[in-house]
Amino acid sequence: MPSINQLIDIISACQAHHPSYTAMINGRPGEGKSDACFQIGERQGIPRDRIKRVPLMNFDVVDLTGVPSVNDGFTIFNPTKIFYDFREGTGPGLIILEELAQSTAHHQMWAGNFVLDRETPTFKLDPEVRILATGNRVQDKAGVKPLLGQLNNRLKHYDIDTSLDDFCAWAMENRVDPLLIAFLRLRPALLNDYDPNRRSNPTQRSWTELSIQTPSNLPKDMYLTACESAVGEGAAAEWVAARDMMHKMPSIDAIRLKPDVTEVPTEPAVRFAVATAMSMSATADSFPRDMTYVGRMPSEFQMVYVTDALRLNPDLHRTQDFVDWSIKNKDIFLGGN
Repeated sequence: MPSINQLIDIISACQAHHPSYTAMINGRPGEGKSDACFQIGERQGIPRDRIKRVPLMNFDVVDLTGVPSVNDGFTIFNPTKIFYDFREGTGPGLIILEELAQSTAHHQMWAGNFVLDRETPTFKLDPEVRILATGNRVQDKAGVKPLLGQLNNRLKHYDIDTSLDDFCAWAMENRVDPLLIAFLRLRPALLNDYDPNRRSNPTQRSWTELSIQTPSNLPKDMYLTACESAVGEGAAAEWVAARDMMHKMPSIDAIRLKPDVTEVPTEPAVRFAVATAMSMSATADSFPRDMTYVGRMPSEFQMVYVTDALRLNPDLHRTQDFVDWSIKNKDIFLGGN
């Protein structure tokens, strides 16, 4: 199964080659299907305001087809604006048909015709408009229905299975709390642990929303309650306990001031937190001191720091400190990439 980044590359290349290439991305709830679709559009140079999510179950089939009216004795269909904005002559765009696997047979019949003909009863889509679809898997018990055969045959199907590395790379670029990234590295099973019998589940989406939307300075009991509402009681309890431990880590400024003598934590959770936090602010100036400090950690934590720092700041490849480290650790570095 391809990684999420490979999947984005494949679909982007196919749609760039021929815009009518229509794919469906299947995955667990909260696994980042919609975000992957936006990345596919942006990879092809489509502006954000020309990428439109269409949750099919929010629309009646009549709304999708166009509301009928009578004009001079003939039935005409008044186009829905959401699709009219992508009519012929409007240029490149991306329409994301969401929750396709949860939609009714009538929605699926409409989608099959829309994907095949690339038109509504009143206008054609611009030739440069792309179409993608998303849906959950049957085993997730999220109200999924089998797709109609004709629709299945008109789509290219991909299953998304986001790895921890994929998520951490995305999270660092989007400024998710480095302590949370470090925690998920320690407890990767909690990245996507969806159970349809729970109201709140730890998923990529819920962890990200927790990091962005929940004030980290709430009193501990209030913060725990807020976390439980996002990711469930068990995951929240683990995260809050780990976060308390990670707060024991030395400050990044103190580390960079005296990297050769500042205490190196012994707890794995705190080591992950330090390596992650340092990598997110690494510069050519700080890199030599950072390498002095992380060089005092076991190799797996050095690898976390170096990989993340290079991903965010590729120019660090050119530094002598990286060259020296990569030669010394060529077995683990080349094996990890």
